[in-house]
Amino acid sequence: MATKSSSTNAERAADILVVLGVAPDEGLSLSEIAARVGGAKPAAHRTLVALGSRGLVQPGTRKGFYRLGPALYALARSGNTAAAVARWKPALVGVAARTGHSTYLLARAGLDAVCLDVETGPGPIQTLTSGVGGRVPLGLGPGSLAILSVLPPSLQDTLLAANAERFRQDGRISADGVRMALARMAKTGIAIDEGALIPGVAGLATGIVDPLLGPVAISQALPAASLTAETQESFRLAVADLSPASP
Repeated sequence: MATKSSSTNAERAADILVVLGVAPDEGLSLSEIAARVGGAKPAAHRTLVALGSRGLVQPGTRKGFYRLGPALYALARSGNTAAAVARWKPALVGVAARTGHSTYLLARAGLDAVCLDVETGPGPIQTLTSGVGGRVPLGLGPGSLAILSVLPPSLQDTLLAANAERFRQDGRISADGVRMALARMAKTGIAIDEGALIPGVAGLATGIVDPLLGPVAISQALPAASLTAETQESFRLAVADLSPASP
């Protein structure tokens, strides 16, 4: 059985990888990493050295900075996960082409939803995940809400309770608000954000259980002015027609 110390070390390593996954290209300094994972610099440094010895972390472009290493990308592109993500690519391309808006594949990653792939539309648009590798707490945004919608109610409650403090810190949603949104989605089949999270940007999403990836969502970001009943129906039909695993 793992000791408390080994469990803490594993959690610290996982937290560091997550933090570096959303870092800028130059990476992050040791001080920034330690602050974000909530630990002392010596402990963070020991973990970085261990991760670096396995190619999971490498020096950043500035002295004393760190960023994700090549071994992590190799792991991400190997095995069943890469094949499962590739299986969804035609659907992303098709939905984006049919609707004219950027389309995303998200999957559950613990307490978060992580963006696995994207097919961009004709123009740039701001999103919560900011592209592949970006992550948000489950419940924040239509994509993560759609993932929650296909989980058992008891697990939904557990995840919302675990993320309640993160919602409070974010300030835009609450666990009760997410529950209300889930109730609305149960009637419509689509998670809808009319622009409440990012001014001027709307979002649509639907949840699906993939046999390899588990709970996933196909989501779409579009100008709020373009969100109509017809837009929603076009998205719903496109996902139903093109998904390799339909709801």
